[in-house]
Amino acid sequence: MTIKELGYFLVGAPDVEEWRQFATGILGAMAIDGPDGALYVKIDERAFRIAVLPGRENGLGACGWLAPDPLAFEEARQALLRDGAEIQPGDADGARLRCVQEYFGFRDPADHWHELAWGPISDHAPFASPIGVSGFVTAGLGLGHVVLAAAGTFDETLNFWVRPGRFALSDILHVTMPHDEIKRRVHFLHCDNPRQHSLAFGEIPMPGGCLHIMLELASLDDVGRCLDRVKAAEIAITATLGRHVNDDMTSFYFKTPAGFAIEYGTDGKQMDWSNHSAFETTRGSHWGHDRS
Repeated sequence: MTIKELGYFLVGAPDVEEWRQFATGILGAMAIDGPDGALYVKIDERAFRIAVLPGRENGLGACGWLAPDPLAFEEARQALLRDGAEIQPGDADGARLRCVQEYFGFRDPADHWHELAWGPISDHAPFASPIGVSGFVTAGLGLGHVVLAAAGTFDETLNFWVRPGRFALSDILHVTMPHDEIKRRVHFLHCDNPRQHSLAFGEIPMPGGCLHIMLELASLDDVGRCLDRVKAAEIAITATLGRHVNDDMTSFYFKTPAGFAIEYGTDGKQMDWSNHSAFETTRGSHWGHDRS
């Protein structure tokens, strides 16, 4: 595959200060001032994993995927052009903000903005949580995962992403929406690393288009302590603590300042893709994850 991992998110915000407090006080991440007023949210040895860009509407601005090298980067670009994607080349200032060698942007059929880059740039300074989080799980797995809405364009969007070199199907879930009792598809996709899924799409309408992003923690205590912090700060919890069927993640969900949710979890399954067959689950969680 030409896509190795989920490398970064770009997030819009009218002002970065709310994100600074959220990143340090709730997530337990480091908050570092970036170029042009951006705020870098650092969770590992990379310079950042979430860049909050000021002066913009709240929301997820871009999912940043990484190719392993310049050859794979160019192969992916050519394949996207053959598939009719409109490529927006990156520039030097944008590469500096993203801390990569090169990047370009494009929209998928569900109108989500994505970027592909190669060569992350970092001084590999260690992560040190300001509130004692033991660590985020990213090594060899990428940042985490993202679940995006594809209501009305599901088949077209799925076909776009499961082409050779991009993603492959991990598993399928059908969810019933409480307001209309209609079952809607959610497909989970993996790229070239052992994380059970890095990208998923659902036939679920969602303002802003992002259902949630996921950050994985090193211990259950990290998750439980964050749950206490979220409750103390009276942040909206969108799904209670539970354990998923497909990736074994024990997690809960809560709102970010940008409006979309974060899944904050631990102990996700790591896969051997040479010995995997795609499957469908008839429920999303072994227990918990009650949704408000």
